[in-house]
Amino acid sequence: MTYQRTPLMTGVFCIFLNACALRAGAQAQPQPTAPRPQRVWTSVNGNTVQAAFEREEDGKIFLKRPDGSTVATTRAKLSPNDLAWIDAARNPAQADKTLSFTKATMPETNRMEHYRKVRRLIIRTYANLTDNDRDDKMLGFLERDALSIHGWGYIGSDCYLTPAGKKGKIKELYFRPQEPVPLREAVEMARDKFTIVMPDPVLVKQVSYQGGQAWELQNPPDYLARVLLLADEETGNIKRFDIHFPRPK
Repeated sequence: MTYQRTPLMTGVFCIFLNACALRAGAQAQPQPTAPRPQRVWTSVNGNTVQAAFEREEDGKIFLKRPDGSTVATTRAKLSPNDLAWIDAARNPAQADKTLSFTKATMPETNRMEHYRKVRRLIIRTYANLTDNDRDDKMLGFLERDALSIHGWGYIGSDCYLTPAGKKGKIKELYFRPQEPVPLREAVEMARDKFTIVMPDPVLVKQVSYQGGQAWELQNPPDYLARVLLLADEETGNIKRFDIHFPRPK
């Protein structure tokens, strides 16, 4: 039997082919890119600009304003919150490992049991000590009176050695609270009880340290190398405050 195509069938078949071609063409068209979110960016000197993050390359950060113009800046000129936002946007897997804490109010600190136990000291004073070989110096008194005067369970230290092999400038100070402290309270203690001036809010980033987990305070003053809050494995609370000082020139 011979199969013959009628004019009606030919027309329907052509319409079907045209529809398929149009659908394929529509799928091949590039999809419009979703606009990047606008936010307010703050410089370290307090200036603000509303813009969207565009890219970071060659040491510069490019922001696009609503009018389409581009602003170029650097990490050194942006606030800690902005830097944390950029890092989280570029690496979402790490976003939950950076936290920020605003300065606590007086009613909040009044409710912080461990915060109220320890005495305030000016940590910068110890950064200026260059000869710690004698036990009767300021460092020796700090360690001896850790609990009785300063309210810490233990205070220890490590020093850089001088060319003669004696204890010179302080390398690290260790402060162990009487019991592990919640992270929020520990951040407030690090800022207030050691008199460390830092941008508000304080940013902390989770890092690996000595085989465990710790929170590192971001953007410490230049007389400090690192400030680490070592976490207890079981509770996640802070069991030790480690303050690192730069190597002597």
